[in-house]
Amino acid sequence: AVADMDKIIPTFINMATPNWFTALFMLCILSAAMSTLSSQFHTMGTAIGHDVVGTIKNRTKKNDNTVLITRLGIVFAILVSYIISYMLPVSIIARGTAIFFGICAATFLPTYFAILYIKGVTRQAALWSLWTGALTSTFALLFFHQKESAAIGLCDWLFGKPVLIETFPFPVIDPIVWALPLSILMLVVVQIMSKRKAN
Repeated sequence: AVADMDKIIPTFINMATPNWFTALFMLCILSAAMSTLSSQFHTMGTAIGHDVVGTIKNRTKKNDNTVLITRLGIVFAILVSYIISYMLPVSIIARGTAIFFGICAATFLPTYFAILYIKGVTRQAALWSLWTGALTSTFALLFFHQKESAAIGLCDWLFGKPVLIETFPFPVIDPIVWALPLSILMLVVVQIMSKRKAN
């Protein structure tokens, strides 16, 4: 019905629900979006003001310029987001959301689950799991999954082809299929090894 994946849900809402519900639904979506944007921009501004500039200049809490730098960081984040939103192609919202949640799941989910339900998870196991999930996801995005790999072009530049393995189904396997099992495996292996070393 629609060529742009990002318009599938809006089209469904318009076609399947009455006008009053569409208006109410849009108000709810707008309020949620405004709340999320506010927190994201404040987080980015604080990261620039405190984490980046504060670390570089070795600032203390007594320094008065931190608030000004944080405010400038928020303005900078808004401008960059505005520019990126007009540069990106259609259907990027659905794809970007899938990429973001896939990387987050592969990076954080095994450690989060282990900390909640397994007693005595070691720091080394958690860190190895985090890094394995993040790096495997990034590598798969750059060299295995054709949608991102072809668009980024790094694999083509280095190896002369859009993906490293062109045989089906490898170019269409989502990075989470590689990254999440490896992250879980690394957590288990390093946990066992670090426990044996401690004993």
